[in-house]
Amino acid sequence: MMVHIVKISWDDSVPLIVEEINDDGSGDDGSNTTTQHFGDAIPSYLQSRAEEQNAVLVETALLRNSESVVGAYAYSFSNISQTKPSYPNIRATRLAMACGLHSQRFTGDVYIGRLGYVANQLMNLDLCIRDVQNACECSPDLRQGTLAALNDVNGDVTSPEWLENAAQMNYHDGASLAALAIAMTRAEISDADEESDDVSSSCSDESAPSSSIVLTKIPLCWHCRGPASILCPVCEAVYFCDALRKCRDLAWSHQCLCNTWKLYVDHRDELSSFPFFSGWQTPLLQKDCYTSENTYETYLMELGVIASREDTPKRNWWTTELHGWAGGASTSAKDVDIFHRVSYADGFALDNIEMIPQERHVTTNYADVKFDEHGLPILDSWQDWYQLRQISSSSPVALLATFPLTLYFAIQHYGSVPVTVAKMLERPLRIHVVGIEKELNFVDLFREVGYLLPKESIQIDMTWIVREDMLPQNSKGGKSLSLQLTSNVTLTIVAGTYGESLDPDFDLNGSPDMIVGLNAGLYAYESWRHVVTYLYTHPNVTGVFTDYNEHSGLNCASLGGSKARKSLSMNPFRQPRAMPVYCMNLPQFSNGFVYIFNEQELE
Repeated sequence: MMVHIVKISWDDSVPLIVEEINDDGSGDDGSNTTTQHFGDAIPSYLQSRAEEQNAVLVETALLRNSESVVGAYAYSFSNISQTKPSYPNIRATRLAMACGLHSQRFTGDVYIGRLGYVANQLMNLDLCIRDVQNACECSPDLRQGTLAALNDVNGDVTSPEWLENAAQMNYHDGASLAALAIAMTRAEISDADEESDDVSSSCSDESAPSSSIVLTKIPLCWHCRGPASILCPVCEAVYFCDALRKCRDLAWSHQCLCNTWKLYVDHRDELSSFPFFSGWQTPLLQKDCYTSENTYETYLMELGVIASREDTPKRNWWTTELHGWAGGASTSAKDVDIFHRVSYADGFALDNIEMIPQERHVTTNYADVKFDEHGLPILDSWQDWYQLRQISSSSPVALLATFPLTLYFAIQHYGSVPVTVAKMLERPLRIHVVGIEKELNFVDLFREVGYLLPKESIQIDMTWIVREDMLPQNSKGGKSLSLQLTSNVTLTIVAGTYGESLDPDFDLNGSPDMIVGLNAGLYAYESWRHVVTYLYTHPNVTGVFTDYNEHSGLNCASLGGSKARKSLSMNPFRQPRAMPVYCMNLPQFSNGFVYIFNEQELE
């Protein structure tokens, strides 16, 4: 019997080839082949090659096999003498990235084989070139639109199911191992120690040691983290040092992503398109906004909603939006009193009444507005909301309204089944919003969600989860407090770690129907593992998340499996402002991209 494996040469000019392994672990002898091979014959077949090269055979699990999953394994050679150069294998490394192994780097020739249980017997299974070709030669972004664009084809471009779901499986394997390690060492891992993944919104390259990660407000070299200003000439997505420092050559893993990131950079024009607005947003979308917050600060000063640097600071919703929350320690955060209610007029601090929405519920009497089966106005753009709420197109309120409108969009577009279930059970729709930070500074802005919902037929119990050190000291509460935002929206703010000190099923008002995370970056913090795991083990709970940029959004969406990755799309209610990101030049917008876990469909 024979089994097929795929050889990925380190030399990109050499095509992928299939090799056949015989029953005794030897090479092709011309006999008939089958699709299964008992046991694991691949290592014995490759061991002789390793010995010929004075090397050690190294096995890497691209996807661990189990009783329900057929695994995929990469085999490479590690030189013992170190006398031979190790040539980067771009294609094999790109395949590893597609499997969610973002820090894996392969050198030299790599062989890929499959191993799993069939009828309770361990077998090698055939692997075809077409199974790995797109991921190896094209992109770790397995979405059909990306693969079709890079391959310049219009037809069906698909990947096998095992590859589509490998990132999800590897993430949960990693979560289990991390939990085991913590249990064995009794170590407490802080969130700050985990902010080092190259798919998180922090955008740090995993190939660099964590000690090289620094807080900065200037562009940094992708490799050495030194000040840089030279963009990659192909993708224009990352910065490198002067060519003499050779950082571009040393950071060879960027070649795995370069063409994909060029596509993402090419999406900047579409992300920056807000045709309905009168032009007030134009300065906030220019090139100088990619690397500095000065333009945004100057804009808000000229708008008159924040004070100039030498004046007494103003207190409104713009203050924390600009300066951040800083874990509740910033000047603006310290002044927050959850029980001090703020009107739209005071919060937006805009003099013209036509600039802000009226604080009243929407009814079905509005002309030219479509409503869904639950009576929710169907809003697909900022223009829809501005016209519905009779706001002037010259108003910049979208800069703040991105937060409640994105939450409403999640309910209206992805919450039909949860709303239906809540109605059938004659109880409120339960939404847990996780990762809350600066939103604490403009709680009353989320009254907009209630105003858009039909107040007679839909009630919402909304729970915000915050870290224990972030619950405002002057909130007069213990670890939780409740507010009635509108007649149909109750807000409970709870301090703790979701899934750890807080049990999502019992500690709050009840099991959630939906979990929402704004600008989540699920790879960035250890505490997100509990949220992702909960959704993985509770497929009846819908999760909706947003992310700043397409790279982070894609890889975070992959944690929900193939369907979640395919759901990644531009959020129509993204903030109309290009945000700076200091280690790359990818288009970055608050709530820029939206994706969904466990999308529910009515049967």
